[in-house]
Amino acid sequence: MTVPDRSLPDRFGKIAGPLAAPGAVPDADTSPFDTVRPAREGFIDRGGVKIWYAVWGESGPWLAFAPPFQIVHSQMLKGTVPWLSRHFRVVTTDSRGNGRSDRPMSQQDYSFDLFFADFVAVLDAVGADRVALVGNSLGAMTALRLAAEQPQRVTHVITAGGLAASLSGDERIAKRLKMEGELMNSDWPGYVDWFMSTIFSEPHSTKPYEDGVHYAWATNAEWLGWCRNAWLGNDVRELARRITCPTLVIHGDDDRRVPYAIAEEIHALVPGSKLLTLAGGGHVPAARDPVLFNRAIREFVDGAPRERVWTRAMKRQRRALFISSAIGLGHVQRDLAIARELRKLQPDLLIDWFTVDPAARYLEREGERLHPITERLANESRHFEQVAGEHDLSAFFALRTMDEIMTRNFMTFVDLMESEHYDIVIGDEAWDVDHYYHENPELKRQPYVFLTDFVGCLPMQEGNEREAMLCADRNADDIERVERYPYLRDAAIFVGNREDVTEQTFGPGMPAIRDWTDRNFCYCGYCLPFDPGALADTDRLRAQHGYGSGEKIAIAAVGGTATGKHLLRRIAAAFPRMKREMPELRLIMVTGPRLGTDEFEPQPGLELRPYVHNLYEHLACCDLALVQGGLSTTMELVATRRPFLSFPLQHHFEQCVHVRQRLANYAADRSMDYAATLDPDQLARHALAAMHEPVRYRPVETDGAARAALRIAQVLENRSWAR
Repeated sequence: MTVPDRSLPDRFGKIAGPLAAPGAVPDADTSPFDTVRPAREGFIDRGGVKIWYAVWGESGPWLAFAPPFQIVHSQMLKGTVPWLSRHFRVVTTDSRGNGRSDRPMSQQDYSFDLFFADFVAVLDAVGADRVALVGNSLGAMTALRLAAEQPQRVTHVITAGGLAASLSGDERIAKRLKMEGELMNSDWPGYVDWFMSTIFSEPHSTKPYEDGVHYAWATNAEWLGWCRNAWLGNDVRELARRITCPTLVIHGDDDRRVPYAIAEEIHALVPGSKLLTLAGGGHVPAARDPVLFNRAIREFVDGAPRERVWTRAMKRQRRALFISSAIGLGHVQRDLAIARELRKLQPDLLIDWFTVDPAARYLEREGERLHPITERLANESRHFEQVAGEHDLSAFFALRTMDEIMTRNFMTFVDLMESEHYDIVIGDEAWDVDHYYHENPELKRQPYVFLTDFVGCLPMQEGNEREAMLCADRNADDIERVERYPYLRDAAIFVGNREDVTEQTFGPGMPAIRDWTDRNFCYCGYCLPFDPGALADTDRLRAQHGYGSGEKIAIAAVGGTATGKHLLRRIAAAFPRMKREMPELRLIMVTGPRLGTDEFEPQPGLELRPYVHNLYEHLACCDLALVQGGLSTTMELVATRRPFLSFPLQHHFEQCVHVRQRLANYAADRSMDYAATLDPDQLARHALAAMHEPVRYRPVETDGAARAALRIAQVLENRSWAR
């Protein structure tokens, strides 16, 4: 079996690791999706050809996805399967020719009959005796055929961007197919580019387009040509007339692969079928409009009323849901400060929290209530750790590649909104809820307040045209959504002051970020989780936390994720030099809740702690802090007037641009270039010098949390408020 070149060419601009070898058996701990693992998976042998399958979820009705054209594989369903597997036993399989299944080396091993029989064999292997079928694109032909030939087995049929015949006899389609075949054989990269641009025709579709390119490069022109020829000339229209089970036809009226008229034809062919038109939609709603697609499938297949308790309106306690980003601990600490101020204004308000570790553990220690449904959330912090390098994290690409996480978590949020009543939703950098609310505005059921401490994604690599284009495209998408649906955010609060917002533009020909923020946000000032005056007695704090009066205390901390482990290792290497120069020095290294202390060698004067609750109390009495470039920790050090050095993560636009500008506003930009401190002696010299430099920071406002809480309370009371 030959294996094609699976590195992605520069013309696609895709940053991606190598794909698994075609047909290779996956490792036991791998999964096509990032946020869910299969209940079981394996291969069936079909005449020497191995076909991979998986079952996701352990209870509920059976739901199976028939494989589409082999230019993609089942990972295209990453926005769909994780949530649907909470409600169904979902079956996915890769068709021969792509994904984890084999690529036979003979054209005779590719035919519609074989594709169909492979799928039926998978259903037999997993025991799906009564199953709802979903057919995307060409997979619709498989679903329609099976529903007609085995009506006793199929409970429902859903087609999406589907067709019932290849229609190669249509003159216009035949002409296009001829062009496709020539392009595939003469210019494989050009063919993939053209194909993905066709099926993802909606504006701002660069991410699903790039994913599709990635999937296509797991096959090659020869294999795909055989698959393509196998699909041509097939017609299941007469079979469609025999279908008796409930059928839903989903189709975009701007589908540039399969014309909308084809959907109308299927709708007319299948007796009693329903048609869901996606106005302005393209060919792959599972990838481009996953929220609508997921909900349509669940409501159609599992339409029975779900158990719930309904409470009369005037008997309902006032409730708020606070969504707190779990990337680090800074968000949740300021959110808790805001929540406590909000309770002063609204004493009867019950607040539930919607977040994951490490924020969840912090809230539990503070006696707060996490909603039980948060156990179903995917972890954002873990994703950021997985895409980080050595003190290097492209925050933009980390955000861009968490689309599966965002979809799953928003679907979980919608489940909660439909089962329980909340008077207000507060989202601190709740990018998932904010994005999909704007994509699905009909789902908003209550007042919604959005908070953030930065506005605008910025490119970090000079000369990288792709990064610059993608950042501008994301910014344009955000701007267009907010301007089209200004009422979705009942309030938008910038956690900071006007001068903290960069004056750079969102991109070529786009507005200045600060001017746009002025029009669309109110400013509450920075939100500290403590009163600096209460921490001014450093002698008391040192005694309280076990630090001797004659000691010099240095604290190294990297927050709630494991992305700072390389910085901690470098600080640990520099500590012996620091200790020689200052024998009374004691270094407290806080590794964070997600990084083990066993990664560091013990040495005199070095104390390793996995977690320090309310670390700001310790920072407030230290002689030096060595920290990452995150906003929360650095601003806490500014507020308590402590000497520090910060090391922003390379290529992290928030830390390198937004945070540094804010620190400069407080005369406190103490940033160091991580790459320039490779030598431990050099780092030690910088650290010791910083310990003795005078502190001349500007004061940090102390009423930010109260101002944010007042704005939220006014939304809750439906009162107007002047910026």
